[in-house]
Amino acid sequence: MKVAMIGAGRMGGTIVQMLKKDSGSGWSLEVCEPNQKGRDDLAKEMGSGVKFVEKVEALADAEVVLLAVKPAMLEKVAGWLRGRKDSYLLISILAGVTTEKLSKEAGGKARVIRAMPNQALRVKEGVTALCAGAGAKKEDLEIARKIFGLGGTVLEIGEEQMDVVTALSGSGPAFMAKWVEELEKAAARAGLDSKVAGELAARTMLGTGALLVREGIKPSELCAAVASPGGTTEAGLRAMQSGIKDLAEKAMGAAVERAKQLARGQ
Repeated sequence: MKVAMIGAGRMGGTIVQMLKKDSGSGWSLEVCEPNQKGRDDLAKEMGSGVKFVEKVEALADAEVVLLAVKPAMLEKVAGWLRGRKDSYLLISILAGVTTEKLSKEAGGKARVIRAMPNQALRVKEGVTALCAGAGAKKEDLEIARKIFGLGGTVLEIGEEQMDVVTALSGSGPAFMAKWVEELEKAAARAGLDSKVAGELAARTMLGTGALLVREGIKPSELCAAVASPGGTTEAGLRAMQSGIKDLAEKAMGAAVERAKQLARGQ
């Protein structure tokens, strides 16, 4: 199946790498990346088997177009999308850009699916939310599932939930990383070697996620299991309780609002 990728930054490049490694599925890849250094670096990493071009007009027709540019760049590639003569599947990972807007910009030939992956695709522990636009077929969703399933878990949601998903799992790796960083710094200030603190904090985050997912337990249940009455965990949780809810609300609220602004073209 011919796949054209428009935009090969961190996320787009990760998707290209996933498809290249999945050689047995018969993906034929062509990538448009205007930044020469980014294009050259990824081409060197990919080796043979992937064609790279600078301008979208140089792309050949493909059955699947993966759109991974910045939202503000959509209008710059819309002309090429509208110029397509045959029906094709358009999968967009643009934050805040609705399937309705994508269909309008891409023209009537596009069958649109919107996807929100996250950076953990790079280690096959990602999670991607999909929603189908008007005209998308069951087979189109299966193709999208196959692509993003190479990097982890895939869920289907209603589009009205996509802005919240963007904030939670799309931005979530940065939120989690910030918490790990602050725990690391606090441990270092308490006297722990900073390198040791960093590894302990990161691996604790990794293991906690694995426990929640693989054992299917709720966060509150894990907190209760770890916290002994009068112990260190209980003391720490009590200290966190007053501020952590407000921090979560503020971070999620700001990210959701920004996604809505992007949808309005702001």
